[in-house]
Amino acid sequence: MIEDKVYAARSILVVGAHAFDAEVIAGPLAAAAARNGTQVTFLHLSMGEQGHPCLIPEHYSAQKEDEAAKAAARLGVSMRNMKLRDAFLPNDNATALQVCDVIREVRPEVVITHWHGSWHKDHRAAAQLTQTSIFFSALPTLKRAHPAHTPQLLLFGENWEDDEGFRAEHLVDVSAGFDAWQEAVMEYELARGLSSFPYVDYYSALYRLRGCLRGTRHAQAFAAASHSWNAGSGLFAPPADRSSET
Repeated sequence: MIEDKVYAARSILVVGAHAFDAEVIAGPLAAAAARNGTQVTFLHLSMGEQGHPCLIPEHYSAQKEDEAAKAAARLGVSMRNMKLRDAFLPNDNATALQVCDVIREVRPEVVITHWHGSWHKDHRAAAQLTQTSIFFSALPTLKRAHPAHTPQLLLFGENWEDDEGFRAEHLVDVSAGFDAWQEAVMEYELARGLSSFPYVDYYSALYRLRGCLRGTRHAQAFAAASHSWNAGSGLFAPPADRSSET
């Protein structure tokens, strides 16, 4: 069961296009996992600095970096900021190698990122960038600062902007992390009413809805990578021990 694999992980990496994205696609899960001793890392590819109606990007970037750090502390997770340019998130090999380096350093068993079916170009880029980075990370002949690493599981979180073709294939109980998530997202001005979109209302209701279907107080929905992608990403994983079969 996906839920068991997620909570058995020693390390989880969540890759978000902008600060606040990681918090909504996997925030309650991250808090619940961190409470159980899992090392969770949020990698914000950009700060989302273009999104303030009044502040210039440089000032809003600084504000969001502070907000992201405070949110991470409330969730019990580590935070990294790649400082790429909001609205111009690149999906190229050079950037994928930077994410690959993070994957090899933190060595997650589980990676969570955006679903590719999105009207938001940065979200689409983050989804593809993460998959390319996992491919690079697994290559044993690709020499970087850290040795090769193949995550066991790639999941795509649910985001209101990434709804094209998204299927809630797996519902994960996140009840233990919901309260911490509510406190964490309120560190962001974006959650406190900067946008006309009611983020907190929407996601609180969504996690409750998913929880009703899961049979728990709250849950988050995830889509999984295809069988062929999983098989391909596992080509460089250590062979399974088959001694017990003989």
